[in-house]
Amino acid sequence: MASGYQGPSAVLAAMAEGIGDLTFASSDWVETAGEVLREAVADRAEALVDLGDFTLCEVAHNPPAYLHTGATLAWHARFSGANVDVNTGELDRSECDFKLQGDHSVMSNLARIQYHGKDPALVSIAQARLNKLTRWEIDGALPEHPALSSALATLHDRMAARTMPRFTFMTPEWVSSARHILSTRAGSDKYAPGIRNTVYTFSEEFTDTPHYAFPDGSHGGFWVHCNHGQITVGAGPLPAHLEPADTLTKGMYTPVVPVGRTVNEAMTDDEKEEQAAYGKAAFRFDKEANRAPINQSSPSGKGPMPPELGRVFLPLHDELSKRTSGELPADFDDSVKDAWSKPQGFDRDAQYDPSWLRYSEVDIYGEPRS
Repeated sequence: MASGYQGPSAVLAAMAEGIGDLTFASSDWVETAGEVLREAVADRAEALVDLGDFTLCEVAHNPPAYLHTGATLAWHARFSGANVDVNTGELDRSECDFKLQGDHSVMSNLARIQYHGKDPALVSIAQARLNKLTRWEIDGALPEHPALSSALATLHDRMAARTMPRFTFMTPEWVSSARHILSTRAGSDKYAPGIRNTVYTFSEEFTDTPHYAFPDGSHGGFWVHCNHGQITVGAGPLPAHLEPADTLTKGMYTPVVPVGRTVNEAMTDDEKEEQAAYGKAAFRFDKEANRAPINQSSPSGKGPMPPELGRVFLPLHDELSKRTSGELPADFDDSVKDAWSKPQGFDRDAQYDPSWLRYSEVDIYGEPRS
């Protein structure tokens, strides 16, 4: 990258504030987007009269499994001069003037890039990185119509703050969402008094990380240090000066990924059974390696997390799962052929075609894979 921005910071810096609340192209997202776009079109009605009929459609592959929407999510908008109709669902290319298809996670993150108030050079860097991370299929083209371009830019910026990002599990970008959730809750009037006298350190560290996400071989994970109510959230292993952790989860990256992005509140009974069966196979003790895939301990001896701090953490798993991208290391690494190498029904729709994999030639930083 020919820029002073390194690692994930360019993408994060170009995004809207917060972590959003709507999944890209979901029914709730489309309903909100429709309201925004109709308002934007009405504001430009006079300039859009000569637009004529125009239809666009966006299709996102491998959306979050917890939505139970199948292998894709899609939305479309039909313009007729100064009127627009917005709905969920995919249209055939014969019905569209412009149709765009890509990976749901990448499209989600591009949707969070904000134009207004951001340095255009920074926006270009972030877009260039994200554009590399999926195969795109484009049919047709957007017309060169200033009023339409302005209306679509308004839609994009208004929805940027509402759209959830989806980042690769346990990367620094992913940890940024954890930081937002925990810091916001810890500083609220509801939870701050309960942790005012709490000193506690939590750490999750994952070894054997996949090269596409951790090209330098570093361990993934995140840590949280609560010091009398002040919350610090960092990426990677716990720094030495904060050791020993009071709660430490340490394990192998790959087997944890499917379980790490389950949304428990949305799981069906069948999915819960599938997850239990997967866990029995994937988390068994590996006699050859002489270790279990995951272990939990309290190196400091302090024991379980105080309940007041636990309430701050309570929604973290599900909220992060909603914001975790859907790839598996086995999608692009033929060496992963163990108990957890196959996609799981509770984690990903069986009809998803991995040829849409974003990481065929570049890593998550947009750099060529070695």
